[in-house]
Amino acid sequence: MDSAEVERLLLKEGFTGKEVLALRQHAEKEGYPYYWLLSQLRKRFIFSLVIIMILVLGWIYTACNGTQQNLVSYSITLFFGVIILYIFMPLRPAYKAYKFIKKKGHLLMRH
Repeated sequence: MDSAEVERLLLKEGFTGKEVLALRQHAEKEGYPYYWLLSQLRKRFIFSLVIIMILVLGWIYTACNGTQQNLVSYSITLFFGVIILYIFMPLRPAYKAYKFIKKKGHLLMRH
């Protein structure tokens, strides 16, 4: 499967033109295949979910065992932590890559 076919498949599966362009630029600049780039995005998505779950579990623990002041402090921390994560991790394309690899990743692995 050549890069044009991969890009058409990505567009068909919900990636935007801007996201496909960014993937193409990384693929051309770094020389990585699309499958590798998509798998890296998938890993970032899973890592982001783990971080969010840890933050939420900490908030739940604080809500059950902490004081009102602790809860307010941790809520602010949770809010800014998720904002920072959203800024530095491309969550939307990472989620799309996760779904794509789960659904059609086998098409790219063969090539």
